[in-house]
Amino acid sequence: MDEKLDNLIMRVKEKLKAEPDSVIYGELCEGATATTMDNKVLKLYFEFLGKSDGARCGAIDLWSINELDEHQYRVSDFIGGTEKWMEVGQVLYEPLVIDKHSGQVCFFKQGYSASAEKTFGDFNYFLFNYVFGPKYGELVPDVHLDDRYQFLKRINLA
Repeated sequence: MDEKLDNLIMRVKEKLKAEPDSVIYGELCEGATATTMDNKVLKLYFEFLGKSDGARCGAIDLWSINELDEHQYRVSDFIGGTEKWMEVGQVLYEPLVIDKHSGQVCFFKQGYSASAEKTFGDFNYFLFNYVFGPKYGELVPDVHLDDRYQFLKRINLA
């Protein structure tokens, strides 16, 4: 994992611990111990699980290592199915997936074809910009009312 991203995750964890109401809009869990992955494309996601085994970040949920298998049923509806996609979380209850061939993080609205996907870059880019950065606002309607967004602004990340 990129050292800058690692430091950012640790900083946000500390800030969340310092805010009593943070349970409402965010939680970064303790890291999982068994997160090695030979697949270079999925490596960034599994490195994140070593830092935070799942997370709740306002409108974004990232599955823990133990939740992965139970959340793969939705990707079977996408072109390429589980051979191409791995669901790693959700944005406003819609699947957030990684393309197993390219490493790109994508978002699908239920009922849409694979051509309707929105791509967010690789997993580290997604974390830096959408989970812990200013692009979080692009994912959330009425973001100015979102508690997570207000938290990101307070700690100078949005």
